[in-house]
Amino acid sequence: MTYDRPNACHRVLSRLEEAVSLRGARERTALIVLRDTCDGDYAGARACASAVAHTHVWLDATKRLGKRQFWRSYQAAMYFAQRWRPKRTLFLHDDVEFSATLFDEADAIWDMTADDPLRRVLYLFSSSKDEENGRWIHFPRKELGERSCRLTNWFDLQAFMVDLQFFELLNFRMVPIHPNRWLRKPTTSSGVGRQLTLRLFGRGNVYQAWPPLVSHGSEPSVANPEARAATDLDNRREYAAAEAQRAASRHAPSAT
Repeated sequence: MTYDRPNACHRVLSRLEEAVSLRGARERTALIVLRDTCDGDYAGARACASAVAHTHVWLDATKRLGKRQFWRSYQAAMYFAQRWRPKRTLFLHDDVEFSATLFDEADAIWDMTADDPLRRVLYLFSSSKDEENGRWIHFPRKELGERSCRLTNWFDLQAFMVDLQFFELLNFRMVPIHPNRWLRKPTTSSGVGRQLTLRLFGRGNVYQAWPPLVSHGSEPSVANPEARAATDLDNRREYAAAEAQRAASRHAPSAT
């Protein structure tokens, strides 16, 4: 999903191309780019999209959605999930950064949590500032260091992976978010992360990668700058430390 960040969007798509190529998965991958109406020049990003996946769709909103209509972008994604019925779906915003080995790293955690039949979401962002007792719900998180994750049962929208049953539990539908949400406090966020967390709570489990698998915070918020000023959602320091450790592990000599 992207809005008014053509260069950042191009960067994300380029890195996705690397990740897909490493897996030799271009023919098995479908890409959807959902762009909110803006004036930025996305020509480079559009050209890159076809290199990421054999099946790719680029959708431009016909009018500005902003945060108050942001749920409509997720509804569009759900329509495609209902039609294509993918085994797994990765949601990314245009302001995240990650390694070309993201798929392997996310799959490793996914596989290590496969013993939980209720696992529906892997949230790829994390920060040392995350709430220990949950966001939008009350749920003391459970640290699963040996699996490089936490059981949190909440997630936000920067980057997350879900399975098909996630969409089925939600009936492939978003609940429209009423304009009254912003009546008293216009700086309130889109409500999409809150809605998805609350609708899933008690029906499916959410795991959060820890250390984080994506970096976030280098781009200023264009949808909700006031809220970002209050909560920066900047995990670049934690991500850099984690990526250095992962890189060292990748290059460490294997035992014989």
